[in-house]
Amino acid sequence: MLFNILQKSAKHLKKDKPEEKYYLALDIGTEALKALVFSTTNLGVDIWASYHLKQQVKAMRSGVVLDKQLIIQNIRMVLYKIKEEYNLEHEFSTAVLGMAGELVNGISITVDYDRHDKKDEAITQEEAEFIRNEVFSQIEREGRAEMAARMHSTPGLIEILHLSITGIELDGRREETLVGAKGRNVRLYIYASFAPKKYVDVLYEVLDRVNLKVGAIVVQPFAIVSAYAGSKSKNFSGLFVDIGGGTTDVALVENGSRIQTQMFAFGGRAFSNRIAKEFHLPFNLAEERKLKYSAGELPLEVKDQLRQVIIPDARLWVDALRIALEELDPLDTFPPAFYLCGGGALLPDIKEIMLTYAWTKHLPFAKQPKVELVTPDSLDKVYDKTGLLVNPYDVTPASLARFYWDTLRHPFIHKVNSRPSAE
Repeated sequence: MLFNILQKSAKHLKKDKPEEKYYLALDIGTEALKALVFSTTNLGVDIWASYHLKQQVKAMRSGVVLDKQLIIQNIRMVLYKIKEEYNLEHEFSTAVLGMAGELVNGISITVDYDRHDKKDEAITQEEAEFIRNEVFSQIEREGRAEMAARMHSTPGLIEILHLSITGIELDGRREETLVGAKGRNVRLYIYASFAPKKYVDVLYEVLDRVNLKVGAIVVQPFAIVSAYAGSKSKNFSGLFVDIGGGTTDVALVENGSRIQTQMFAFGGRAFSNRIAKEFHLPFNLAEERKLKYSAGELPLEVKDQLRQVIIPDARLWVDALRIALEELDPLDTFPPAFYLCGGGALLPDIKEIMLTYAWTKHLPFAKQPKVELVTPDSLDKVYDKTGLLVNPYDVTPASLARFYWDTLRHPFIHKVNSRPSAE
């Protein structure tokens, strides 16, 4: 999507400052509720506590809350366990949440702004803030209407989660900031995320019931891309795939500035359901067997039996991933590597089939793409004080914390939903 903005008189942008030291990152997933307690410094995010709670089958589905009371109980249990198991000196009242699934939509927008008569003058802080405000205001008006049409809804029923500047160019030059730069043609790359208001309302209600206020709600694949070390370099392009319990979330980053996302309802729970059906097991035992299979803890005979069951569904999952990639805006060439995270990424068959899939036959890959596993130590400015964040499923909550740090330190770049929790 391409917007053109006309120049108007500039105004000051009021900046908010962080009000407290400790925050909570909440990844309310289909299979597990993952929480991190973190603080922020000038250097980044410090993680002080981590807790995972397995969710009931009827609590969530495909990224949507099915049973509010169960989610409220689960969050209360997580808060209790964190306070019980970690000796934290400070309370926290603000949470940053991730949102995923097919009901969340994100679009990449390119915005051009013509400075014409000011091209030889350096951009001041005041002008930079004005440009940012004008750009975001137009996206809020026109982007919301376009997204409502895509979702067969009306603008009043669509909520903007966050608007984020992902790249800046001035007369074709890549810039880290507008302030101090000279030139006529400003180009901003924006990621704008939208979701149905009724689903966002549920998250606000849930947090209000546990006495937490919403600091931000962020699209999870966007948070992961933003947190990954080196992803903002102009030489970086990649495909991030977060395989959750009910959904798979995909983010494409191109030249460190243009980000697109897609989601589809096919995650790790589908494999557990298949195991339960084929071996006549209750779901919880099937899930446990899948986890042991992923960890290589099953006897060889049982492992081979599970592999025969999992492989066909893994092939279907990769086909679904390819279809999701086809829905992205057209590219001349796809990035050269996949980066996998989430609990489903631990299934060895997923990576195996991705490595042998005929990507170059179906999509414009220059060559067969690499497939890498992402762990929290791959994230930028995230410092784990617990020593417990080692798995791909820890990447999402840690990325949520990193995103919130970025909104506090760089409010010029991000505009997050800031309505009160209680309505």
